[in-house]
Amino acid sequence: MSYLDVYDILVVGAGPIGSYLASRLAKEGFKVAIFEEDKEVGKNVICTGIIGKETFEKFNLPRESILNEIKSINFFSPAGAIFKYNPPHPLAYVVDREKFDKGLFQWAKKEGVETYLGNYVEEVKVAPRFCEVKVSDGASFYEKKAKVVILATGIKYKLHKKLGLTSPPSFLQGVQIETTLKNSLEETEIYIGRKVSPGSFAWAVPLGDSRTRIGILAKSKGTSYLEKIIQTRFKERLLVEEPQIRKKSIAYGLSRKTTGERVLAVGEAAGQVKTTTGGGIAYGLFCAEIAVKILKDAFCRGRFGEKELRKYEKLWKSKLGKEIRIGDYARKIFEKFSDSQIEKVFKFVKGREGLVKLLEKNFDFEFHSKFLPLGIRVFKEILFR
Repeated sequence: MSYLDVYDILVVGAGPIGSYLASRLAKEGFKVAIFEEDKEVGKNVICTGIIGKETFEKFNLPRESILNEIKSINFFSPAGAIFKYNPPHPLAYVVDREKFDKGLFQWAKKEGVETYLGNYVEEVKVAPRFCEVKVSDGASFYEKKAKVVILATGIKYKLHKKLGLTSPPSFLQGVQIETTLKNSLEETEIYIGRKVSPGSFAWAVPLGDSRTRIGILAKSKGTSYLEKIIQTRFKERLLVEEPQIRKKSIAYGLSRKTTGERVLAVGEAAGQVKTTTGGGIAYGLFCAEIAVKILKDAFCRGRFGEKELRKYEKLWKSKLGKEIRIGDYARKIFEKFSDSQIEKVFKFVKGREGLVKLLEKNFDFEFHSKFLPLGIRVFKEILFR
């Protein structure tokens, strides 16, 4: 067997993080392949598709996928009081996930990544000199070899268990519809309260042309909570009486082990997800860049053992571990708030421009470790003053 028979890096999964990382590694000169079990990239993705404006521009993401901008947000209290957050600059973009995913996949192909759609990675075995990868094309099995394998498998963790990697400790439910409203929604709306979703929230995000994504993040009973929001807030405005409700699990909390000998996980496959909102694209992209740095060093040294690749885990957790833990803590605190307490906070904050500016000054769309402790402290002072 010659060097040409072995990939430098084999990526399992052609979601946005897998495709982005593959393109970056190929650009660095590595021989890279992506294996994706679906026959088409980006089909039937369940996601609100919100990406912070700074993240979008930092990574120069596919602009053809942008559907709308989020310029302001209306927060609704349990009793219907409204707090309008209107920052001086747009906060985020809402994207068409099919176009977004396909755009990143095309990046990978243009950089020379070999792509295999409709090919399912059944097994990865770590050998002394490379990984042996067993693949099914639907008709038969065949084998590929790579010096390093990257798991970008989203919330599928079958390969993790066999390789000694771990899945995130728990999961949330993301439940959503995409529909057309009679009167188009002009601004993003966020609904909070125990009857909405204890410790979490529901959303309505305008896509343009009267199209809207309405969804909810919940620990459990997500479909039930979403149906209630639709009935109470949108029933009379729906042009489609019973839009299709779609649901997915969202990784929640730090994965204990995301690297092993010749293998590492990235994106949702590594639990790199905001515990506040359930968004995974930004954190996955940041960690993909960390993976590029560590893998370049590993190939320079010719060392791919667990000790070498653990540098990736230490680095990404040093960057994002605090964010994930604080988001988890904030969610647990928020779960304890009663609707009357939430109303009290709304009433106090409305009209206090100085307080709003203080919170806004510490707000970052992707990184919440400065904003959340301040917000929790302010809320406690309001509730117990």
